[in-house]
Amino acid sequence: MGKLLQVRVSVFTVDPDQVEVRWPELSGLTYPPGHEYAPAKRGVLELIDTLRARVDAGAVDAGLAARLRPGLDKAVAQVSELDGALAAWKADEARMVTEKIEDTLDALEDVAGSK
Repeated sequence: MGKLLQVRVSVFTVDPDQVEVRWPELSGLTYPPGHEYAPAKRGVLELIDTLRARVDAGAVDAGLAARLRPGLDKAVAQVSELDGALAAWKADEARMVTEKIEDTLDALEDVAGSK
């Protein structure tokens, strides 16, 4: 790397508005009306992090939180796996993990919708 330039492999949500479209139940739990500590960005990774924080804080109904917890823990672990792949410059591995994260969120959406 140069002295002033740095090369990074990163991931970001291409269209944050589509997060709410694809996962409306999870988005509603994560960013309910009047929710004042929502991140400026509402991408896929922010959805996972903020929902985990709300479940941990008891801000989600206890019964629903208990049903969400296994999938949410899986998503958090997958984000960690994604971070590791990016840090190791393994773009193909990172791409595969993003697909797993989206599949996990699809399954969590089903759980959230069956309130």
